[in-house]
Amino acid sequence: MVIVSSASDVSVKEVIEKFESEFAAVAHAIENGEFALWVGSGISRQAPDLGGLIELALEHIRERATDPSTMTEFKPAFERALELARLDPVNVEHLYGQPVATWPMRDKIVKELWNNYSKLLDIRISGEDRDYILWEAVNIRQAFAAPEPPAATHLCIAILILEGAVREIASANWDGFIEAAVARLSNGTPGVLQAVVDSSQMRSSAGKARLLKFHGCILAAANDPAMFRSYLTGSHTQIIDWPNEPLFAAMRNGMCGIATNQKSLVLGLSFQDDNLQGIFSEAKHINPWPWPPAPDAPGHVFCEDEIGEGQRNVLKVVYGDAYNGDIDGIEAGTHLRAWGEQVLLALVLKLLADKLGCLMTMSLDLQGKNKALIQSLETLLNGLRDHVAEQMVGDRTVVTNDAIALWSRLLSIFRTGTLPVNMDSYEVLSSSNPINLPADQNAQASGLGNLAVSLALLQHGRLAALWELDHPQTNDTSAGALTIRANWIGASDRVLFLVKSAGEAIALEHSGALADNNAIVIHADSLWNHMNGPAGSARRPRGAPGRTGRMGTTHVCLGQLLKDSNDMSELKLHFVTAATI
Repeated sequence: MVIVSSASDVSVKEVIEKFESEFAAVAHAIENGEFALWVGSGISRQAPDLGGLIELALEHIRERATDPSTMTEFKPAFERALELARLDPVNVEHLYGQPVATWPMRDKIVKELWNNYSKLLDIRISGEDRDYILWEAVNIRQAFAAPEPPAATHLCIAILILEGAVREIASANWDGFIEAAVARLSNGTPGVLQAVVDSSQMRSSAGKARLLKFHGCILAAANDPAMFRSYLTGSHTQIIDWPNEPLFAAMRNGMCGIATNQKSLVLGLSFQDDNLQGIFSEAKHINPWPWPPAPDAPGHVFCEDEIGEGQRNVLKVVYGDAYNGDIDGIEAGTHLRAWGEQVLLALVLKLLADKLGCLMTMSLDLQGKNKALIQSLETLLNGLRDHVAEQMVGDRTVVTNDAIALWSRLLSIFRTGTLPVNMDSYEVLSSSNPINLPADQNAQASGLGNLAVSLALLQHGRLAALWELDHPQTNDTSAGALTIRANWIGASDRVLFLVKSAGEAIALEHSGALADNNAIVIHADSLWNHMNGPAGSARRPRGAPGRTGRMGTTHVCLGQLLKDSNDMSELKLHFVTAATI
């Protein structure tokens, strides 16, 4: 019997394997901007706990239901909440004077109301606004007043935006985690993300990506209640009325456009609400999605443990009679069994590796290198990608933040010989999609293709047990992009820099980053050799190694090594010899 891993058990590396096999067309389409993201609460685990919000609402109502001055208005509401929790108010009336937190059936109440949250929010208080439960009893503004930092999911979405893979996002979430992630990783650059709540915002300056917050935004509502409070959608009545509410007409049109013209990657969104299913029905009648879709990717992919009824309803609506003709095929082809966190991390790693691989292939083609050499380097580069994926375990938000910092450090040093201006930001590889890189002359002229070769050769040495790679030991520039240590007894750590050309190496020298005289500097081109003569890439000891224990700075010119190498075995040998680790 084949045991199928649950969505929780699937690793980031296993998702990458899916993206290179049965979901290869999906990965290719996402990388090249064909998919929009549809996201729900499942990607925002660090949002205020729903159980806690339910208890806040109940306690608020209970206090007023037992206060003689407010009992008339609030006791019916409290008893309605208990009925939603499948309790007979008569049986628990003796507990009314005690905080709900002390009730013996407290957990049962919260569990029942968890599945009836929209109906809890729909309880009305005589003489109060219709959103009283959300706005006052839950006090949703306070609940979101001090949000946690963005999680791995939001950071990955921000990276996919910055790298040009994602241009449209439809979100049911009230929180501002995606906006916060984009602001942080872009170093606050304006115009990256166009967040839309009100119809007038549809006409504001377009960003690299657009975020449609179709159930409202708590940040906007808290900052400007008069303008944005009415957009917060959560109660049962609001959800029923949403398709016909004029307030959301422009939003519905925008969402329908996304559902019509872009494929959908669904993350943490159940599609249980009829209003969302209706959007996809409308889109189907404008421009149907075909089944089978091959050679294209399917129009809808759900990142879930199992396809739920809401998602299955979408498939029935979208594919019509084709669904009955191939139920198993449609559900298997649209169900990526992994949670959004693993899926997004896998997408980021695959996208970066594929871009580097594309740039490397174009560069080596121009140099006249044979396909066997190129394929060997691509295999090594993807092996390094998979090695990074294997580290994505435990608290993936912590690991993701570390990976972003290391990547941005490496790329900034390569491009400028300096650290990033903001260590919390993200260094973009290229805003072009892989399919557009052949037309991106700036990306091709940046030396990134040979950076990819360097990373592949470093992976070769790691696999051959010649050396180990690790994080820099400090945050200073002098700690390099990476730490490298030879696998022989007594070998010491050396700092490793990867630079575009001699200018960046000179900048490192002038800043004192090479003063320790124990670094390895890998140049993407051959300029350093031309400036320093045939021995320009050799060790340049400034003292006697036997007395100082230092080996001298080693400069490796990859451009020259590629020129001197006819095949992969020669390139490996030349690189290992030149690096002298």
